[in-house]
Amino acid sequence: MTVPAPAWRTAALRLAVGNVDVTRQQRALSDLLERGQDCGPEQVVAALERHGGCPDADVRRVQRRMAALGARFVLVGDVQYPAPLATAWPELGAPLWLFAAGGPVRLVTTPAVAIVGTRRPTLDGLRTARTLATALARAGVVVVSGLARGIDQEAHRAALDAGGDTIAVLGTGFGVDYPGGSATLRAAIADHGALLTELAPGAGPRPWQFLARNRIISGLAAATVVVEGGPTSGALQTARLAAGQGRDVWAVPGSINAQNSQAPLALLRDGASLLTSVDDLLDSLALSRSCAAGVTGAAADGGTPPTALSADARLILGLLGAVPATTDELVAASRLPAHAAMVAIGELVEAGCGVTTPSGVVRA
Repeated sequence: MTVPAPAWRTAALRLAVGNVDVTRQQRALSDLLERGQDCGPEQVVAALERHGGCPDADVRRVQRRMAALGARFVLVGDVQYPAPLATAWPELGAPLWLFAAGGPVRLVTTPAVAIVGTRRPTLDGLRTARTLATALARAGVVVVSGLARGIDQEAHRAALDAGGDTIAVLGTGFGVDYPGGSATLRAAIADHGALLTELAPGAGPRPWQFLARNRIISGLAAATVVVEGGPTSGALQTARLAAGQGRDVWAVPGSINAQNSQAPLALLRDGASLLTSVDDLLDSLALSRSCAAGVTGAAADGGTPPTALSADARLILGLLGAVPATTDELVAASRLPAHAAMVAIGELVEAGCGVTTPSGVVRA
């Protein structure tokens, strides 16, 4: 693949700033394939450019903003374009361009694993994501996720806490505080990994963008692990995209009665690998087990709690699973005052929604 020339690099940036989305890119590719023409990046840019771009003034404005944000524009064929993702161009959905911030994303000798899951995890789901990300980071694996609240952010934080590298693939452009209040985490990821997006700076959140970014998450990683997720979870889509890209897919099993187990169980039914410990994953990557800790797969019910419960009790119930959770852990995860958490736990036990054990509280 040839290195992008300056002339069509500028043309590609004009298209990116003009919000030429993945659907238009795929349509241009299909048209070239139907006509039996070359589908190199330069030819795709030329085909897209026939349908217009954006004014030069807009490009200059975005270039100034990129400089202020410390971002760079990377095209397929650039040395800084992630190597695993380049193998998914063009047929397997890799983007023609990326906006990147932070360190270079080599991933040539260093493998990456995606850890994804629900935005509303149980406490056990959070523990599982943290255990996996910690072990992977200590084994030198780059942890990839989508910066969404819940499983994604827990995986990013655990990798950072373990002194490892992590990559966040955003569903917005740079300069947008989404999810709200995640600026500190984004900055830490940029310092110890990278932030990637195919959207121009300033592009706000839209539902289709988060679905589109999932193919980038899966394309970066040698394997994708789904921790928890419902039947329509974006994590389920990410895993299926990974399978279509020839990547390994792993699923953490859980109760057949748990809403948050539906995505992993669906993947296992479809042929995903069963993840019962970190060793399973490290062995598949031919990595050392020395830092791995065991991971059990029981996931808790993430369904809708009884409406008769108080708001605090519903919050605590959403964190309970099959693994006992101590009061201190529930206070920390819920961010409720200790006395409020204890009242909520008592309410759950009285309502038959929770059971106290010598090791903590479990969901009934």
